[in-house]
Amino acid sequence: MTTKGQRFALPFFALKFMVFVVFFVVVWWECLPYYGQALLQITGLPLKYALGVPIDSGFIDVQGKLNTESSLVFSVSGHERRMKIALLATNVPPYIALVLATAGLTWRRRGLILLYGCGILCFFHAFFIIIAMRFQDKLMLISEVPTALVQFFLTLPFMLWIVFAYWEKLMTLFQDKASGTEKQLPSEKEQS
Repeated sequence: MTTKGQRFALPFFALKFMVFVVFFVVVWWECLPYYGQALLQITGLPLKYALGVPIDSGFIDVQGKLNTESSLVFSVSGHERRMKIALLATNVPPYIALVLATAGLTWRRRGLILLYGCGILCFFHAFFIIIAMRFQDKLMLISEVPTALVQFFLTLPFMLWIVFAYWEKLMTLFQDKASGTEKQLPSEKEQS
């Protein structure tokens, strides 16, 4: 038997998520040129000095409604190498929205989950740009690799949210299975 609160928990979560994600996507896209500038600096140094890419300069080309067509541009040996960053970096707002919409988290834990998850997402943005700019010619020949990376970036916020927000529940579930003392779900109890 479900209580009234349980019946409305999922729709309320979905409503909160939708409101948060719309708000944070718009804010994120407005801040995208600044985040792009940070990515430009963070990725330019290892590309030039560690991987030997002859970068002359770099800039963020801000375009599109809400900066959605913005590109990170490196000038390499007189040629421009462009990478659209709006879609690459737009996995951060859904992650923030998921964490904020999740019920039952303390504010301290919510803050830590946001810090760890956003840090991991930003690290992978920089890592992807470094790999893509360094091995751009080779990656263009293998269409499966960019497709797999796009799918990874789409699912990463959800994987991080599940792991960070529900870590204790996952550990309890795995410990119960390992000890052989699985708890019956309410629906299983009603059927027996």
